[in-house]
Amino acid sequence: MALLLSGQAASKGIGIGRARVLESGGVETPEYTLEPDQIGAEIERFRSAVAQARAGLRVVADRLEQQVSSEVREFIETHLLMLEDDALVEAPVEFIRGRACNAEWALKQARDQLLVAFEQMQDDYFRSRRDDVDQVARRIAGALANRDSRTLVTEEDSLADTVIVADDIEPAELSGLAERGLAAFMIETGGPQSHSSILARSMGVPCIVGVRGARQMVQEGQLLIVDGERGFALIDPDGERLSRYRERQAEQRRRQTSLLRLAGIAPRTADESPIALWANAEQSKDIQMALRNGAAGVGLFRTEFLYLNRQTAPDEDEQYEACVATIRLMDGKPVTFRTLDIGADKQLNLGQDPHEPNPALGLRGIRLSLKFPDIFRTQLRAILRAAVFGPTNLLLPMINGCEDVLQTRKLVREIAEELDAAGVRCKADIAIGGMIEVPAAALAAPQLLDILDFVSIGTNDLIQYTLATDRANQAVARWYDPLHPAVLRLISAVIDTAQAYRKPVALCGEMAGDTRFTALLLALGLRDFSLHPRGILELKEALSRLHRKPLMMLKRDILAASNADAVAEILRMP
Repeated sequence: MALLLSGQAASKGIGIGRARVLESGGVETPEYTLEPDQIGAEIERFRSAVAQARAGLRVVADRLEQQVSSEVREFIETHLLMLEDDALVEAPVEFIRGRACNAEWALKQARDQLLVAFEQMQDDYFRSRRDDVDQVARRIAGALANRDSRTLVTEEDSLADTVIVADDIEPAELSGLAERGLAAFMIETGGPQSHSSILARSMGVPCIVGVRGARQMVQEGQLLIVDGERGFALIDPDGERLSRYRERQAEQRRRQTSLLRLAGIAPRTADESPIALWANAEQSKDIQMALRNGAAGVGLFRTEFLYLNRQTAPDEDEQYEACVATIRLMDGKPVTFRTLDIGADKQLNLGQDPHEPNPALGLRGIRLSLKFPDIFRTQLRAILRAAVFGPTNLLLPMINGCEDVLQTRKLVREIAEELDAAGVRCKADIAIGGMIEVPAAALAAPQLLDILDFVSIGTNDLIQYTLATDRANQAVARWYDPLHPAVLRLISAVIDTAQAYRKPVALCGEMAGDTRFTALLLALGLRDFSLHPRGILELKEALSRLHRKPLMMLKRDILAASNADAVAEILRMP
């Protein structure tokens, strides 16, 4: 009889394959006391291990630079920054010096102290960094033990029909996995918004997480079925279950093939209301997929990829060439470049305080750009120059009020005048939009739409800031609720205001690509969705089954609902 292991669904799909059970990423932590004359050498051994960990991670970062999504690269960049941070790098030295203990034990004490400090700060961002702290500490510990970093597979390994069973997955361990046919992940720790979950989704690999004791229950080579839809796995399934799941796999493949017929069809609801589907993108492969799937254009192009894995910001020409390449690839369809969105979960050394006490509420998005105008001017010059090659828009992240927009417009005017005076072609009248990601911006929508050309609702941040809940923190995950009445009223108010001002409004957070919320968003009046190009065809299909006009009749009831369950009942959501 098959054994069932329960976890949480993290990345959709069904994976069937043989288990590859990975040893723990951690190492044993010896504890011993040093003689006074040994302390200096032990400090040097620790510093050497940190340098080795840093160098190894930098090699991985360089190798993965163009192979993986921004989520993976951002996590790696976070780990590199932690390897420069005194809290994790210098604190162990003080333990060695003050307590005459060995480097491994000093590292453990510093790590534990840091985790306790994070918990006591009562801040969701820092509590969600536990994964990062543990993974960086493990990397240093591995260097101290002269143990190579854990490798999931070698270059020669075949990943077809393989399910990786592990305690956790680090971003740096993904080299070579993304395009090699891995069947699934089964992870012992984390939840749907943990690092492992985000990484699996970025690769499009089925995954379940929070499967306690998985590595003890599963033996190497056992046949596994991982159900990424329902959040469980079957060990050694019988022939009947295996056949049933293989048929479900085949049905999913047939469905994916059938969706291709929608690529050239304009998205419409069942009652013939036209809908615009835009792509979120950052790499050429995203652009190509967007074009194949019939995107109206790029609704959000992330420019951060140019800044990752480097010590200095890219110069104007490098950014210009990258923007031109993107515009040309879109072949006449609009491209909306979001200006640098660094801060919170994406920390780069651009001149900001590396020890900022609360990055999620600190110098990030447009705030950072305006704080460092030289960096911002360089990016704006590149975009304005590139914009002459095709329809181009500018999108400002994390705006808080009108002053952010007015300062940016002033900079754009100055830069256009400078370029014109120098005889450099540019687009001076570029459309400027703003991301509605904080409640203040949503509430100030009437004033903002007076001076913006369009808006885009970023639900990921809007939800977490409205509900004071970090979506990556499992301790508070149940309070992160896209259907919370306050969230829906803010989204609805922004859509209504934009339509009253006759300005375009799109929604570009995860809700846009999740078909569970499509009927809801139509009911609130949304007509422009911006999502990962992988989800465009599925969303087209979902839209074709929905009648927009009857849904909009439910809007008043939805906004009057007192809780998420009531909203779900009104829409008959599963």
